[in-house]
Formats: sequence, C-alpha cells, structure tokens
Amino acid sequence: MVRRLLVTLLFLLLTLVCTWQVVTFARDWTLQNLHQQGSDELLKVITQLRSALDEYRYLPFLISQDTDVKALLVDPSPSIAREVSLYLEQINLVAGSSSLFVLNSEGNTAAYSHWRDEQEFIQRSHRRQDYYKQALAGHRGGQFSLNEHNQSPAYFLSSPVYNGTQFSGAAVVRVELEAMVKKLRSTGEVILRDQTGTIFYTTAPFNRFKSIKEQVDVEVTLLTSGVVTRLWKRGSDQWLSRSVALDDLSWQVSVLTDTEVVKRNVRNAALFSFGGCIALGLFALWFRERQLKLRSQNVTRETLAKSEAQQKAIINNAQVGLLLIDERGHITFANDMALQQFAVSMPLILAKPLLELLASDGITPIARVLHRLGEKGFSPLVGYEAVGSRSDGTEFPLLISIRKMQGYEAKQFLVTVIDISRRKGLEIQLQRANESLEHKVEERTLALREAQEELVQAGKMAVLGRMSTAIVHELNQPLTAIRNYVAICRQVMTQPEMLEESLLEVDGLTQRMAQITAQLKTYAYKKPEQKQPVSIQMVLENSLQMFKQRIADEDVRLKLELPEKTLYVLGDNARLEQVVVNLVKNAIDAMQGRADKELQIELLEDSNSQQLQLQVIDNGVGIDPALLANLFDPFITSKPMGDGLGLGLAIVKSIMRDLNGDISAGNTEQGGAVFTLQLPICETN
Repeated sequence: MVRRLLVTLLFLLLTLVCTWQVVTFARDWTLQNLHQQGSDELLKVITQLRSALDEYRYLPFLISQDTDVKALLVDPSPSIAREVSLYLEQINLVAGSSSLFVLNSEGNTAAYSHWRDEQEFIQRSHRRQDYYKQALAGHRGGQFSLNEHNQSPAYFLSSPVYNGTQFSGAAVVRVELEAMVKKLRSTGEVILRDQTGTIFYTTAPFNRFKSIKEQVDVEVTLLTSGVVTRLWKRGSDQWLSRSVALDDLSWQVSVLTDTEVVKRNVRNAALFSFGGCIALGLFALWFRERQLKLRSQNVTRETLAKSEAQQKAIINNAQVGLLLIDERGHITFANDMALQQFAVSMPLILAKPLLELLASDGITPIARVLHRLGEKGFSPLVGYEAVGSRSDGTEFPLLISIRKMQGYEAKQFLVTVIDISRRKGLEIQLQRANESLEHKVEERTLALREAQEELVQAGKMAVLGRMSTAIVHELNQPLTAIRNYVAICRQVMTQPEMLEESLLEVDGLTQRMAQITAQLKTYAYKKPEQKQPVSIQMVLENSLQMFKQRIADEDVRLKLELPEKTLYVLGDNARLEQVVVNLVKNAIDAMQGRADKELQIELLEDSNSQQLQLQVIDNGVGIDPALLANLFDPFITSKPMGDGLGLGLAIVKSIMRDLNGDISAGNTEQGGAVFTLQLPICETN
C-alpha cells in the first residue's frame, strides 16, 4: 500500500513538472510571437503617424514664400492683413489643418485663418514658443503642445519668412492630433505620451492627461529565448507593450497587445499536458494490471490445484461431520467424522436420503429445506438443533447446517453435522446450578428486605426520639414558667396590676408554644397551592421590612444587588416571604458576636436556562462541614437546645420543592455562609 502511494505521488510530481515545463514553453512562445507582432504594429503606427504629419510639413514653407505674406511682414497694414487672413483661411480649409497663422519678427500674430471668431488669439504673443524660436534661428520648427483651456493636444509646424536675408517673421501650421491620429490603423491599442510620460492620446481604457505610472504596473519578463518583454497590468487586464521614443517629435509611442491569447494558450497547454500525462499514466496502469491479471490467473490455477488437495485433506481430518447431498436430498459424499458419528460405512451411506439419518417426523424445518433444494426460493439452514439416528438405533443431539455449494456445475449442498452430546450434558448441569443459585438469591433478597425494613423503622424511631426530645425541651420551659406565673397570680389576687403583668407573660408563653406546634404542622402538611406570578423584588422588600428595626439595632450592613428588570415566579407571597424570612433570620443569628456584620443579598437572572438565582450571604461563623450533608433534614440545627426545633431549613426545602425550585448551602472563602435559591422565571404579559 505504501509503495503504491509513493509511486502515485511520484507520478503526480512528474506530471506537474512536465505540465509546468509545457506551460512555460507555451507562455514564452506566445509572448515572443506577441512581442514580434507588437514590433511590427509599432513600426506601422510610426510610419502612419509620420505620414500624417508629412501631409502638413509643406504648408509653413508654402505660406512663407507667398508675396502677400512677405509684404504684410514688411508693411503691416490692415488691408494686407485682411487679404493674408483670407488667404490662410482658404488654405486651411483645403489642407484640413486646424489653423494657420503668420507671426511678425516680434512673435505677434500678423494674420490668422480664424480671424473671424478668435480675436483673442491675434493679440497673443508667441515669443516664448519653441516653434517661433526655431524659426527665428532659421530652422523649420516643430513643437507639441496641450491647449490650456480644453486640454486638446496639438502639433505646431513653423517655417521662417525672410525679406532678403533679414528675418521678418514665421509661418505656423497648427494640427489637432485628435483628427490626425484617427487615421491610424492598428490591431493593438495605441498610446501617445509626452516626455514626462503623460498620456495625451490613447485607444486603451486609460485616463488621458495622467502619467502612465499612476495607472498600470509594469512587469519586465525575460523569456527563455533571451527576449525581454514588458507587461502592463491593471486589475485583471494585461497587455504586452512595445514602445519607442521619437526624439524629433518629443513623443513616446506605445502599442499594446492584449495577452488574453497567452492565458488561453497557457490554459490549453496545461490541460493538454496534464491530460496527456494522466492518459499515459492510465495506459501504463492498464498495461500493468493486464500483466498482473495474466500472472494472477496462472497463480490461481496453481493455487486451485493445491487447494483441492488441501481441501480433501481438511475434509477428511475435520472434527465435524461433512456431507454432500444433491438437489433430491440424497448423500453423495461423507467424510470420516460423519461416518463415525452415524456409525456407518461409506457404501451404506451413499445415495441414502439425509432424512433417514435424522429422528424426525418429516415436517421439521430440515424437511422443508430439503424439499426446496432445487427451487429458487432456497435459503440456507444454519445451526438447527436436531436428533441423529445411528445405525445401531441409538440417538444423539446434533447441530445441522445446510448451505449451497458455489462453483459447481451440478447443484451440490454441504451439510455440516456437529455432535453436541457433551454440550447438552453441560447445559443440564448449568441449569441445575442456576436453579440452585436463584433459590439462594431469593433467600438473600428476603433477608436484605427484612433488614432494610428494620433500618427504616430504626431511622423513624431515631427521628421520633430527636423530635420528642426537642418538643419536650421546647415546651417544658414555657410550661414551667406558666406554673410559676399561675402561682404568682394566686398570691397577688388582691393586686390587679401585678396580676395583669403575669397574665401577659402567660399569654406570651402560650403563643410561643403555638409557634412550636405551628412549625410541626407546617412541616407535616402541605398547604393547598394556588400559584400565581409573584414579584421576587416585592417579596424581598416585604421580608426585609420585618427586620428593619433589628438590622438597625444590631448595626448590620445590608448590601442589596437587584436587577432593574422585575422578575416573577409562580407561587404565593406568604410562602416565598417565609423562605426569605427564615434565611435572613438565620444569617443575622449567625453573625452574633461580630463587630462588622454584613448581610449581602444578590438576585441574578440566567436568560439561557430561564432561571433566577437568589443568594443570601453573611460573614458569620459559617456552617459546620459535618452538618452540610444533612443541613436540610428536619430537627438538624447548630443552635443550642431551646433556641429552635431545626425545622426552619426543612420547611424552606419543602417550599422550594413545591415551587419546582431548589436550595443549596455552602461556605464562602471568607468563612461566612451562603444560601442559594433557584426558581424558574415566570413570563408575564
């Protein structure tokens, strides 16, 4: 498996390398062709451009030789200027130039072809223009310029005008490049730039009058043939550039060729190369598999011959009985173990029906399977328990399976016979052992149930004992006091004011006894519930109002952390207030003897579980770890005998259970106690 994976990875690597080489060659070859095409197009564009300019080069010289022009420059009278302007207007219309004008020796306009509608141009000075300076130096001038008003590129051609040997002025032709370059014909995109690299004409999707460096990224590529190409890239667009600088015109001419054909050729080359390599690999794989198949067939023939010999040896030495039957259910072969199981010889068992070897009545599943041997609905029989019959008449239990033999022209069925006499004996022994064990388990279960009932009864008696002791102690004190006050009443019958005071004390003691019995009644019986939405914030406010005076007297620092949102639960005000009152009272009692008493109450909302959490935290002595496990059991208290029955937290636990809530207790890291209530939130409309 590892070797095949390595060969596959190596083949894929070679395929990728080959594809990369082909792609590189296709890209370089296409770029080289585009480079040559760009060079040809660039030469054609330059030729067309110069031909277009040559159409206007004769005009300045022609105008400079006109006698009226020379006369105007010698004697600049208005009448001659008008005639020369009309002359220039006619020549401009015939030649197709943009404008014609004549400058005097000072560089001012003497005559102008557009004298009718451009009077401002006549008043303009041209002394600083290169075409004037070149004519002044006695040369035929040429200058590229951009119109300041409309940013229109133009080319100026000039020729000096002489009066004898003295310079008297210049004749100038202005050619708009927009009209001239429209005559250019090229299969690529044409771009004209000035010496600073600013585009003044383009057929490509670039912005005019901006530098080309601001619009494209230039990538210089060296091809394998040694040719250096320049690729202009902007976003997903890419062109091959061929450029040349025309020094006499101060222009840079560029021809761009779209490289989409490069992408297409590279893509096709990659597909053909990769597909060819994969096809070659598949052919090699098919050829190899074919050779392996032929080799495997030869090996299979040899293996089958050996296998048949081994099968015969295995069948004869198998520890189970093996029989071959035909589609009629007659035995055609039996191995040595089958002959031994049925105590017969080979001649006696051959051609004998299989049913005669079984003690059956002919309607068992074995008989039904044998009747369907030659039919399409035959299904094998696996592990069926039956009873075999030996030739001496004895019987033995067996497991029989019947399956169709594959790979034989004639229908043959294999019958497997396993003698399970020993297993049956073990099953009988195991059944007896199980029956004995079940009897012992029933006896032990009965004994455990009796012991459990005794433990439950003992627990009840223990609880009853604790309850009786607590009730006796709680009731004994007020009963003793009542007897004393009754005795005092008998002695002070003649003093009503003392008699009233004693009776008030007796009334208070009886109320205390009523409270003790009320706690027992609250714990013993559940009040009928009529649940309705109750505001937890209101319950806290009402409960804390009861302790307002005690909190102030004992200098308890109260910290309340409540959410702005009002939270509701299903219950009743009385029972929820009883829960809070019990917890607050226990917390204040636990802080007795401390100088800095702090009671903290936090109310939190868990929006995920739709539960609210109320925590009552004090900084008292905390809860004894030995009491935590049974803290909410009845009659469990850490207070001295006489200070309570230990039913407060048991009642709280019972109320929380009735309201589908829960309560837990623990100690803080500082040592105080914390009680946590959890109740489901009730949504109100």
